Amino acid sequence: MFKISRSLRTLALWTAALVLVGTAEGKAESSIPVKVGTTDLSSDIGLFIASKRGYFRDEGLSVELIHFDSGAKMIAPLGSGDLDVGAGAISAGLFNAVNRGLKIKVVADKGTNTAEYSYKALMVRTDLIDGGKFKSLADLKGKKVAIVAKGAADESVINQGLLKAGLADTDIERVFLPFSQHLNAFLNKAIDASISSEPSISIMTKQKAAVRFSGLDAFYPVQQTAVLLMNGRFFSDKQTAAKFVKAYLRGVRDYVATLSGGKVAGPGAEQMVGLLSEMTGIRDLSLLKDSVPTFINPDGNLTMDSIRTDYEYFRARKLVAEDIDLNEIVDTSLVKQAVSSLGGMQKSR
Repeated sequence: MFKISRSLRTLALWTAALVLVGTAEGKAESSIPVKVGTTDLSSDIGLFIASKRGYFRDEGLSVELIHFDSGAKMIAPLGSGDLDVGAGAISAGLFNAVNRGLKIKVVADKGTNTAEYSYKALMVRTDLIDGGKFKSLADLKGKKVAIVAKGAADESVINQGLLKAGLADTDIERVFLPFSQHLNAFLNKAIDASISSEPSISIMTKQKAAVRFSGLDAFYPVQQTAVLLMNGRFFSDKQTAAKFVKAYLRGVRDYVATLSGGKVAGPGAEQMVGLLSEMTGIRDLSLLKDSVPTFINPDGNLTMDSIRTDYEYFRARKLVAEDIDLNEIVDTSLVKQAVSSLGGMQKSR
């Protein structure tokens, strides 16, 4: 009798185990695969956290984060559908891709430069500052200024600085260099000034190669520096796309909750600095603590005035060949749906 009872109990345990395995396999099979392009820059932290902490998984999504050297290299695979989502920026290349018929949508904020969180700045070579040869924006005239890439929004940014100084777009010489090369260019005196980004700003300052002359907010109050892009086909699956944005905003909110006084210095800061280090590969934690962090709107709101300013600049310089209806590219319906589910969390900038 004891043997029969033990056999039945063993059978029951095996049956339960098989049910659990079947259930787990069913969940795995039902999860929706999503391919996401990232650059592993600080503005990607919302995506990283959502993946790391299982927020995408909570929404039934199996997200693969795929590294790219730059956001510009994501445009083609986004348009073809090889990527579902991309971590990008406003650029002439984005608008030209849409003009070519690629179906890409700008759906949420991924990085905004503001007065308190001006993680991008106008940098000037130290010897020019120390020698009194650069005292105001008017001293940009005749200078070599590094811009991250031709057709990048930073071209529009420096133009705003020139306008404030009463200078023309042609009064400077643009030198197109990735942020990572700005330090050596300053040390070699190949450039006089730059529009640079953290953590390069802090590195250049510590090495006394350049001086942070001003945050961008001194002449461009709020710049939409980075955006979340979606392939048109993925965007059209509104249910899945909305789940993705909801999970993404959960990750963004975890990050924003640690921001305080222009630094990652609020509750949970130590852990967040660790996550930023893991994502970016920057091992110097003091550098991450001292740097001005990226601000990301916790409700996903985009700064349309900035997007419009940059677009109009590109058109004026013929960097974008044809007119575009920005309402056809920018769509905030997904963030509105996510916020209606999560509740609003607008944080003062």
